[in-house]
Amino acid sequence: MRIFILFILLISIETSLAQGNLQFNQALLLNTNQASNILLGTVPVGKVWKVEGFGSGNSGASECGWSFDGTNAAFRSGNVYLGGSAYQSSNSTSTFWLPAGTTVYSLNCASNYRWMSVIEFNILP
Repeated sequence: MRIFILFILLISIETSLAQGNLQFNQALLLNTNQASNILLGTVPVGKVWKVEGFGSGNSGASECGWSFDGTNAAFRSGNVYLGGSAYQSSNSTSTFWLPAGTTVYSLNCASNYRWMSVIEFNILP
């Protein structure tokens, strides 16, 4: 009987410490070719985004900045300036997570096409 009570107690403690589960909601392609700083989207309340990749169709010596506040670049894509006359193509398939309320902007990209592939999940209790 003590083992059964201990088992029930451990299950209830583990359940109370859980942070919730994720449920697939939709796949999103955030994209634009508008000039200047563009708000591409905001993670809705009760959801998280998993960014699967991002990039831009820049040519020559241009790069696109990506921002979470609309001003400061958090990362870049396109032909990123390395110094001197060196540029490196930088598009990514690295994944990262964005919590609810996070905004995603594209910065200073002229009229070049840029994209971000996102999977949206619902947060279940």
